[in-house]
Amino acid sequence: MYDGNQVLRFDNKYKSKDLGGLSAELLKRIGTGNYDKDRTKFNVRYVEFDKPNLASKVYSTLKENNVYYNNGKNTNLLNGAMVSSGPEFFQSLGMKFKKTNRVYKAGKKKGKTILVPDIKSEKDIPIKVKQFFDDSYKFLENLVGKENVVFADVHYDEDTPHMQFYFLPVVNEVKRKQFETDDNGNIIKHVITDKDGNDKLVPVQKKDKDGNIIYSIEKGKFLNCDQFWKDRGGKMSFAKIQDEYNKYITEKGFNLYRGNIGSNVHHKTKAEKEIEDLNEQLNDIKLELLKNEILNQNMMKTNDEIESIDSKEILNPIKRKLVGYSDKDVEKLINYSKKIQRDNANKKGMIEKKNILLNDMNEKIKKLSTENSDLKDNTAYKQFQELVNEQLNTINKQDKIIKEKNKIIKELEGNIKKLDELFKRFKEEMYKACRKISKAMYRLMGHHNIKEETIDINLALNDADKINRKNEKSKSNDYDLSR
Repeated sequence: MYDGNQVLRFDNKYKSKDLGGLSAELLKRIGTGNYDKDRTKFNVRYVEFDKPNLASKVYSTLKENNVYYNNGKNTNLLNGAMVSSGPEFFQSLGMKFKKTNRVYKAGKKKGKTILVPDIKSEKDIPIKVKQFFDDSYKFLENLVGKENVVFADVHYDEDTPHMQFYFLPVVNEVKRKQFETDDNGNIIKHVITDKDGNDKLVPVQKKDKDGNIIYSIEKGKFLNCDQFWKDRGGKMSFAKIQDEYNKYITEKGFNLYRGNIGSNVHHKTKAEKEIEDLNEQLNDIKLELLKNEILNQNMMKTNDEIESIDSKEILNPIKRKLVGYSDKDVEKLINYSKKIQRDNANKKGMIEKKNILLNDMNEKIKKLSTENSDLKDNTAYKQFQELVNEQLNTINKQDKIIKEKNKIIKELEGNIKKLDELFKRFKEEMYKACRKISKAMYRLMGHHNIKEETIDINLALNDADKINRKNEKSKSNDYDLSR
């Protein structure tokens, strides 16, 4: 007997235009979920997030990890995974749930009351629940590489606890197509006609003798979603990971039902699942309306038949006798007619209400589809991303200038150091010369035993000044006319 169903879903189609809406959902908790802001503070983050939004985190991670990528609008920049199970699984781990005033509108639990986590403090989250998500995170981290994880949170503020995990699909090698070249090394091109009937000039691919395309292998770090999933099994990659995860989580002590082993069923995104549920509800309403319409037509038909009967004829004793009606039968017939009319009026009211509900459902589906579309075509965010890219380019240019300036500063510092050394040597030589000159001066003054290393330069300069002043005075007296 299992404690719950295994839920591990992947989505590998997040492009640059999708990041704005996804960022609002993950960081600001804005979207189509039933968020309980009182429980948001209990959410757990596994990866440090020091950027203003998801897009800046994605591009900065690519840059920091030196990952080569094509920055085109159709590039799958980000992949996502979601890990969870039903309330019964988390209840088996000790988590308490409480009833809401909502019911499941579709699926296997249709009509049953929706339960949500009853969390008022950190103590209300059992250790086993935390361990389940910790183990699940380690599995996903090992699958994609720790350096490629951009975002990972456990959300306790929605209907069911779950982990949302987002990563860069990075590979260490890619296959590059080879093209035919002429004698000068230029790529040879030929004309083809595309599906729209337009002629296009495209390179001629190299092929071996059997007609197979020739590839070259390039090593490095590359953002390549297709190659990432090919490396993990291609079309069967999801099934393979589901099996590996079930084996891994079972060994950790969690009893989850995998489903059909090897099954590679496509798992829907959150928005796709909600739209499917709404469409299921819509079909139920349409079916009920169809039943009501058929019933209403039958009632109208019965009512028309009754109204076509002349009441005077019904009440005429002779006519009544001829057709076999008794007074009691006539009374029942009249009462039945009134009942049909009342039911008919009630059904009309119900149909009107159902039509209103139907319109509301259509509007909700339209709104949800628009929101889902906005996630994939966020014009405002696209403009913001262009601004971010422009700023990144400016920063790169400034970095280049700073590096050049730093190089010049380093050279100047080296020159200054050399000049400083030259000045020190010059200073030492000058001191030596001054001491020698001072020694000669003292000898002329009669001090023959003085040592050069004991001479104080400052005192020697003072003595020299005295001698110079004395000589200048003596010289000036030679020309004194008053003598």
